[in-house]
Amino acid sequence: MAKKILKLLFNKLGLQISRISHTSNNPEKLVSCKIGNYNILLNNSHALPGYLKQFPHYSQNLPRLSSKIKEKYQDLMIIDVGANIGDTVALVRSISYCPIICIEGDNYFFNILKKNIEQFKEVYAFQLFLGEHNNIISGKKESIKGTLKIVPSLQKDSKNDLQIITLDKFLDTNSKYRSAKLLKIDTDGFDLMIIKGSIDYLTKTKPILFFEYDKKLLEDVNENGISTLFFLKDIGYETAIFYDNFGRFLISTELKNEMQIQQLHDYTKHNKSAFSYYDICLFHQQDNQLAQDFIKEEMSFFKSVDY
Repeated sequence: MAKKILKLLFNKLGLQISRISHTSNNPEKLVSCKIGNYNILLNNSHALPGYLKQFPHYSQNLPRLSSKIKEKYQDLMIIDVGANIGDTVALVRSISYCPIICIEGDNYFFNILKKNIEQFKEVYAFQLFLGEHNNIISGKKESIKGTLKIVPSLQKDSKNDLQIITLDKFLDTNSKYRSAKLLKIDTDGFDLMIIKGSIDYLTKTKPILFFEYDKKLLEDVNENGISTLFFLKDIGYETAIFYDNFGRFLISTELKNEMQIQQLHDYTKHNKSAFSYYDICLFHQQDNQLAQDFIKEEMSFFKSVDY
């Protein structure tokens, strides 16, 4: 859930904004930080505390969403792909209770995640890298202040081999999680590949989707992005909410409005727009009323707060 370095112009002040991190001679030292209502451990260089302090709406939309979904699906379960240190768990559990399945591939962050979820009941962690296919890829892991990015390599090197499985395969062997009605993905460019590796789950369970849509990172892994959005339309996903990367509500629309979706896709150009990526929330047509109710609540919420 922790994002990459924010390299953009702050649209109110016209100033360059960068990550705020703790000052320390040891950036990997673990420190305790209050996230939501809980204290969790994170590495001293992690950017999340700075984000939350500087941008009050950052990462707050997902907890509101989960609380709203739970009104309809009282047995709500969440799959959190790219769980990092467990900050989503802390934020969601601060306002509502539901089981959460955390998936994190990186060994360093996974070990922190395991420590952090010890304080929670019904939170489960799995160390896995997910993708579109079940295969082995060669890729270098780049970690910068709390975020992990996989850079695929065309050169075969067993030292950089990563085992990738699909979410569908994971759920085949962990079928008790197949009913999860909220799927959150934050994997720095692999988000839509993971969605394409989840087609059986999506068509049967029809979960609400919440994922990062970063045009630059998608292009880095040769992912078109917009074609996947239109594919989701074809399997019944209808209503979309676009947030900027500060967590602020931008617009709601329907995937059938292809020209508008294309315009939104084209808008974000790395370091040249008011913000560099979206968080997108998608509802299947069977949850259309839930989507409309949530949109109205989000509009009311942002009307009443200081952006």
